[in-house]
Amino acid sequence: MIQPQRLHGQPANIARYYTVGDYYTKGGNEPSEWGGKLAADLGLSDPVDARQFRDLLAGKVGDQQLGRHRADGQIQHHPGWDFAVNAPKSVSIMALVAGDERVLAAHEHAVTAAITYLEEQAQLRRREEGKIVHETTGRILVARFAEHGSRELDPHLHTHLVVLNMTNRQDGDPMASLESRVMYGEQRVAGQIYRNALAFSLREAGYEVEFDPRTGLFEIRGVPKELIERFSQRAEAIEEHAREHGLVGQKAQRASFYATRKAKAKIGAQELTVQWHERTGDQLETLGKIAAVAREREGQHSPPTERTASRAALFGLRQLETAEAVNNLGDILRTGLAAHVGEMRLEDLRPRIETHELMRKLLPTHEQTGDRVLTHGRTTRKSWRLELALTQHIALGLDDARPVASGDRLLAVLEKTTLNAEQQRALVETAMSRDRVTGIHGVAGSGKSTLVRVLGEAAEPGTTLIALAPTSSAAAELGQKANIEAHTVASFVARGGHGITDRHVLVLDEAGQLGNRQARRLLEISRITGARLLFLGDEKQTGAIEQGKPFWLMRRLGLPVVELTEAVRQETRTIKEAVAQARAGNFEQSLKNLDSVTTVTDNEAMAAMVVSAWVRLKPDSRAGTNILVLDNATRLIVNSKIREALRNENGLAAEDSRLSILAPAGFTDIEKHMGRFYGAGQVVRFDRDIAGLGVARHTDYRVIGLGREPNGRQVVRLVDEQGRIIRWDPQTTRARHINVFNPEERDLAEGDRIQWRLVNRDLDLRNAERGTVEKLDGDLAIIRWDRDGRVQQVDLTEHKTWDHGYAETVYSSQSKTYPRVFLLAPVESPLVNAQNFYTAITRAMYGVRLWTNNVKELVAKLERQSGEKTSSTEGLGRMDQDRVGPFTNRKGARLATLKAEQEEDRTSRRDRALERQLSRRDRGPRGAAEHIAEGARSVAQVLDRFLEGILDRARIRIEPSATHPERQSPSPAPQSEPSHGPER
Repeated sequence: MIQPQRLHGQPANIARYYTVGDYYTKGGNEPSEWGGKLAADLGLSDPVDARQFRDLLAGKVGDQQLGRHRADGQIQHHPGWDFAVNAPKSVSIMALVAGDERVLAAHEHAVTAAITYLEEQAQLRRREEGKIVHETTGRILVARFAEHGSRELDPHLHTHLVVLNMTNRQDGDPMASLESRVMYGEQRVAGQIYRNALAFSLREAGYEVEFDPRTGLFEIRGVPKELIERFSQRAEAIEEHAREHGLVGQKAQRASFYATRKAKAKIGAQELTVQWHERTGDQLETLGKIAAVAREREGQHSPPTERTASRAALFGLRQLETAEAVNNLGDILRTGLAAHVGEMRLEDLRPRIETHELMRKLLPTHEQTGDRVLTHGRTTRKSWRLELALTQHIALGLDDARPVASGDRLLAVLEKTTLNAEQQRALVETAMSRDRVTGIHGVAGSGKSTLVRVLGEAAEPGTTLIALAPTSSAAAELGQKANIEAHTVASFVARGGHGITDRHVLVLDEAGQLGNRQARRLLEISRITGARLLFLGDEKQTGAIEQGKPFWLMRRLGLPVVELTEAVRQETRTIKEAVAQARAGNFEQSLKNLDSVTTVTDNEAMAAMVVSAWVRLKPDSRAGTNILVLDNATRLIVNSKIREALRNENGLAAEDSRLSILAPAGFTDIEKHMGRFYGAGQVVRFDRDIAGLGVARHTDYRVIGLGREPNGRQVVRLVDEQGRIIRWDPQTTRARHINVFNPEERDLAEGDRIQWRLVNRDLDLRNAERGTVEKLDGDLAIIRWDRDGRVQQVDLTEHKTWDHGYAETVYSSQSKTYPRVFLLAPVESPLVNAQNFYTAITRAMYGVRLWTNNVKELVAKLERQSGEKTSSTEGLGRMDQDRVGPFTNRKGARLATLKAEQEEDRTSRRDRALERQLSRRDRGPRGAAEHIAEGARSVAQVLDRFLEGILDRARIRIEPSATHPERQSPSPAPQSEPSHGPER
C-alpha cells in the first residue's frame, strides 16, 4: 500500500533522515535515485546528493527561491510529501530473507509504475479573474529511497518517494509550488497499480500469488503464514493499539502508528540479515524451495488476452455503477485492477477504458454531484439514459389518471379528521390530481403515513391502495398505520405488476432510499397498468444503497409534488429545534439542542459509556430508548458490552448457548457472478431450484473451493449436507436468486434481545424485526416479537439469519419512531454525514443523547459531507435540458404517440381481464383435463403477448427519433434518449 505523509521539519534534518539512515545503517543494495520529469530538466543524476536534496527541500531551484514571504522577512516554504510504498510481507521475506534479487527488481519496477501514475496527477494552482484555478502539469521531482527494515527490525521492503514541492508547465518555465490535492486523492489508485505491477512481475518470475479481489491485497503463495505473522511485529503493534483504543479508519490508525513507534536502534545491514535468518529457523529451507520452484517456472506467465482485459475493464465500470452514477476514473481503474491481481497491469487495462470513452459509452462529467471531489468524474451513457427515462415517465404521467377521490368524499372525511391544515392541503391536492405519478415531500415525522390512511378512507369505491417501501420494515410500518396491503419494492417488482390495474394506488414510502433501477421498474409498471404511483419521502434522510437518487432528481425534473414542512413526531421544543436546525444545515445549533453531547476520545470507551448510560435506565425507559450506530462493527461492540452488563445484573440467564449464524456477505450482483469472490467456508443459498445440478431452493451449500472447467471458466465447488460436491458456475444463475453468507458464531441466553436480519416468509419475519428470547432449549428458542407480541418457536439450527438486537444501524431504523435515542458518532467513521445524523435524531419523539470524539470536528464533517448520492444528469450539467418542459418540447410528438399506445394497451388489458372473469362464471366447475388445457392456452397467450412486446420495442428502437437523436450544445453527453421507456 501507499502511505502519504506531509513532511515537517528543517530541510537539513529531513535530508539526513533519508540519505544517511535512521533506525539502522543503510546497506549498499538500498539505492537512492532521482525521478520525475523535472529530474532530467534540472540535470540531477543518481544517487541523491544530500546537499542538493537539502537545497531543493528548502525551495532553492537555481536562482529561484520558492515560498511565501512572511511579514518578518522570512521565507515560508513547505518542503514536500513522502509517499511510502510498502511491499506485502511475503514479498519482503522472499526478497530480503530468501535473497531473491528478482523480487527486489520487481518491487522497484512496480514503484516506478505507481509514481508515474501519481506524476500524471500533479497540478499547480493559480488565480484567474479572481478565482482559484487548478492546472494539471504532470511534472514532478521525486527522490527515491529504498529501505529494507522496520523499526522492530523486521524485514520490510519499502520505498520512500519524497515528492518535492515544485512543478512547472514545461522545461525552462519558472517553478511553482505543487498542488498535491489530486495526488493525495489518487494514492489508493497508485497503490493498486503498484500491487498489480508487482504481482504480474512475480508471476513472470515464476511465483504464484493469492489475492483478495475486493481489496486487491495479495501475498506470495507458499510463504508460511506463521512466518508472515512472526515478521509483522510493527503491524501487530499498530493494530493492537488501534483495537484497544477503538480507532478505525486510516487517519485514526495513523495515531496508533506514532503511539507505538519504538526508539531508534542502530544496526548494520549484514547483521540484520543474519538476525532474519536466525529468526526464520528451519523455514529458511522452505523459502529456498519456493524460490527454486519459481525459477523453474520463470517465463511461463503470459500477458492477458484481449477478452480478459476487456472483462476486467467492464467489471471496473459495472461494479462501481451499482452504487454510484458518477465515479472517479481512477476508482474505475483501481476496481478493475483489484479484481485481477497478477493478471492485469495498468497498461493492459487503461486502453480498454479509453476505448469506452472513445465510443462515448463512458462520459466525462464537469459539474459537482454528491460529496466526493470528482477530479476525473465519469458516468456511463447507460446510467444517464436511465435517469433520462425518469423524465419521460413523468411526462407520460401528466394528466393520465382519474382523481383518487371526489370532492364530496374528501369533504366528508376532512370534517372528522385530525389532520393539520398543511396535511389537509396535501391530501386534497394528491387525491384530486389527474397526474398518474405524483409525490409528497415531507420532513421526517410530518405525518405522511397518517395522510395515506385518510387518503384510503376518502378513495372512491373499488380503489385499492398498496403500501411499498425499499425495506420490509418500512413497508410493514406504512401498511400497518394506513391499514393497507404492504410489499417490499423488490418483491412487488419481481411480480411485474401482476394483477395491478388503474384502480390501484401504489404508495411508495421512504422514496429517498429508492435506487434508479427500481424507480424505473415501478414507473414502468405504473405506465403499463395505469395505476397511480405516489412517492412519499424526505430527501434529507439516508439515501439508497444502490445507484441514484431518483426522488431527489424527479422533484427537480418536474414531478408534481406537495410539500409537508411541519413535523408532528417530535413532542418537545428542544428536539423540534434540533431537527429543524439539522435540516437547515446548522449542525452546531442542532447539537446544542440535544439532551446531551458527550466527548470521548477513545471509541471503545465511547461504546462503554453509551452502554453504561443505557444500563442505568429503568426497564421502561430502556425499552423506549434505541441505541443507534452507523456501522455493523460498532453495532457488534455495543451489543457485546450490553450483554456483559446485563449478565452482571442477572438480566440474562447464567448459561449461554453457542450458536451458528449467517451474516450477509454483502456481495453486489456483479460479484455474485464471479467465482473469484467466493471464499472457502462461505454459505450459498438459492431462491430457485437448479434442476440440472440437483440444487434445492432455501438449502445451505458450503463453499469448499474454486475450480475450472475445461473451457477455462471458473466454477465454485459447493458441498451439501450429505457431502455431495457440486460444481456450480455462478454466471448461469440470476444474481437476485443468489444469497451469500459468512458463517459466524454468537452466544445466546434466555432474556437476550434478538434481531432478524433477512426476510423470512416461513416465519413471517421482516428484516430488522426484533424480539426477546423467553426460553432457550438447546437450539430451540421461544421468541416474543415486538411487532405484535406474537410468541413463536424458532429452530435456530435451521433459521440462522439473526443477531443480537440491542443496537441498531441508522439505515435500518429509518421509518421507525422511538421515545428517545442514544447515538454514537465517531468522527472518523466514513458513515458520519448529514443525512445519517438527521435521520438518527428524527427517530426520537422526546430527546437524543449523543457521544462523539470531537464536537468541532463532527460539526465540520457534517457540514462537509451531506451523504448525498451522485447523479449522471447533474454531473453532465443537463439538469435544465432534461427537465420535463424542454424534454416535452423536443419529444412532444413521440410522447403523444406513446400516450395513445399506452391507453390502447390498458384498454386491451381490461377487456382481456373481463373476458376471463365472464368465462369463469359461464363455464362453472371444470375437470382436471379442461383445467390443464386452459392453463396451456393461457401460457401460450402470455408468450404471444411477450413476443409481440419484443417486436414492438424493436420496431420503436429503429425509428428515426431513437436512432438519429438531436444533438444539443454545450452538453458532452450523447443525445440518444429513451424512445419507449427505459433500456432493458
